[in-house]
Amino acid sequence: MKRANGIIVLTVVLISFLLATFVLYTPAPQHSETGFSAVYAAGHIAEIAREPHSVFEREAHETVREYLIDQLEGFVGAANVTEMNYTPAEVGADIDYDVQNLLAVIPGDSPKGIMIVAHYDSRGHIGRSGELGRSYGAADDGYGLAVLLEIARLYGDRDLANTIYILVTDAEETGLYGAAMAAQEAFMDDVAFVINIEARGVDGAAYMFETSGNNAAVIDFYKNAEWPVSYSIATAVYSVMPNMTDFTEFVAVGKTGVNFAVLKGLYYYHTPNDEYINIDLSSIQHYGAQIIPLVEEFVTDAAYAADGALDSDQDAVFFTILPNWFVSYTETAGLVMTLICFALLFLFVFLLARKKELKPLQVLKYAGLVLAVVVLSFLVGLILGNIIAFFGKVPYSLTYTRMEGTDLPTFVILAGCLFDLYLLLKLFVRRDKNVAMMLGGILVNLVLALATGFVLSGASFLFFIPAAVGIVSLYVNAFVKNRIVRHVALGQNILWNMLLIVPLLYSLYLALTVGGLPALLVILVIDASVWLPATRILITAD
Repeated sequence: MKRANGIIVLTVVLISFLLATFVLYTPAPQHSETGFSAVYAAGHIAEIAREPHSVFEREAHETVREYLIDQLEGFVGAANVTEMNYTPAEVGADIDYDVQNLLAVIPGDSPKGIMIVAHYDSRGHIGRSGELGRSYGAADDGYGLAVLLEIARLYGDRDLANTIYILVTDAEETGLYGAAMAAQEAFMDDVAFVINIEARGVDGAAYMFETSGNNAAVIDFYKNAEWPVSYSIATAVYSVMPNMTDFTEFVAVGKTGVNFAVLKGLYYYHTPNDEYINIDLSSIQHYGAQIIPLVEEFVTDAAYAADGALDSDQDAVFFTILPNWFVSYTETAGLVMTLICFALLFLFVFLLARKKELKPLQVLKYAGLVLAVVVLSFLVGLILGNIIAFFGKVPYSLTYTRMEGTDLPTFVILAGCLFDLYLLLKLFVRRDKNVAMMLGGILVNLVLALATGFVLSGASFLFFIPAAVGIVSLYVNAFVKNRIVRHVALGQNILWNMLLIVPLLYSLYLALTVGGLPALLVILVIDASVWLPATRILITAD
């Protein structure tokens, strides 16, 4: 029986892992006259990325600007395209070049509108370690510019309820100067929502990685996107990091909105490898699949022209759990659900203690064990991250250790961590203590869910979901007599955790690089503290 149960558990884990690899699905490229076309977008990128065109390469920079003017005028009419030029004195920066923005307007019945933003200067100077400069700007920000031109093509001659503002900014790479100047312009009074389009890699899913503050209404609006990919932990963490994009300038003047970027392919970012040959049509289509429905929703519903239509007084907690399945709830709802799970946990412990099947102190003991392993895993991750950086001859940083070929080592380390955790569980936790061990993991997750719910609510789902599915599976296992139902309950615990943690760890790896190994191992250990004991309960079940 134990052998058969082991095979069932292994099968559930493998199937769950396989399903989790589809969560970050990107749609097939389309070549459509009536819908967003990655093929048309790629044609624009081929022109934009012919050569590096930073603010320091004035001739190429001007060539790209003229191309964009020509395309925008063709789509929306010359009368609706404005060149907005600023001298260094007007910018108020120590620069020796003019900042030259472009604004295309597709007027609606109401001047209130949605603004879509991308920058047209490529990276021309060396920044952080590994950034070589002289980028061709195919992804950063050719992807964004191509999406803007596709929006101009699709909406240029349509009758709209609300206005579309298409803003092409300059000098983003050198100091966000174009966005800073645009944020002060009079037309901004009529901008009700901002979509900024960026790229930090060249392929993979296009993440909605940042929002304006108090984003509950914004996230409700984002639900109109097709194939949405976003995690509130990303927006929460990004809000306390020093990173900036053009979006930063618009949030600073009180605008609501969202920010998009692909993350995979960091090694191409801000280097000459960011060229047309390395673009990914599926990624470009994914931008369109998310952004076009948002634009369509906004410009066809006059209600969005009302002041404060997308304002809220709290943040949302959200995550992608399956392809095209996006879950969100308010931070208040998250706190309430966490407290309910606490009550269910205490009730479960009380019921088992009354039946003499559990000693409450055992739960605290195993919770302490989980925390000890969390600390150990952080230290191990820190050591391994430094070792990898040492052999790669790059500086180590917790958030940006830029090094090629770290995908496989990171995967091996995470898989090895899981294997080691399972061995520890098997060697040091007796069969009759598996439930206590799982309860300890649930307690740790609930405490973290509650703490982050107050101070960084976007991260709370990372701990709440494992705890919630874990406590439900334990109740079913303890009080339902049907063996198949009990096994299904424990199995779904594995499934939902895999669907959540696998794509999330991968996404965080893309965002943090191999330098984030300590954080990745900590998250993995905390999550596994719930579902690994569930596998042991399944394997040892009669």
